[in-house]
Amino acid sequence: MLDANQAVDLCRQALLLAALLAAPVLLAGAATGLLSGLVQTLFQVQDQSISFVPKLVVSSLVLLACLPWMLSRMMDFAGTLFASGGF
Repeated sequence: MLDANQAVDLCRQALLLAALLAAPVLLAGAATGLLSGLVQTLFQVQDQSISFVPKLVVSSLVLLACLPWMLSRMMDFAGTLFASGGF
């Protein structure tokens, strides 16, 4: 059975893992959005839908590239959770 300290520690680990797994996709999307915004500003294009497609493509590619790493991190966390008796 988990006590309060172990439950808080597992929640903290889960939140850190979620932030770590989301970071590559979010950073790639933010960088792509910044770059497309700069290009739109340079060429004075006012259409907002132009920046959506590159962000979608780059985010999808980064997600596919990082998927094996993400799955291994989630599997490690699940194994730790089951081994500690937290579930």
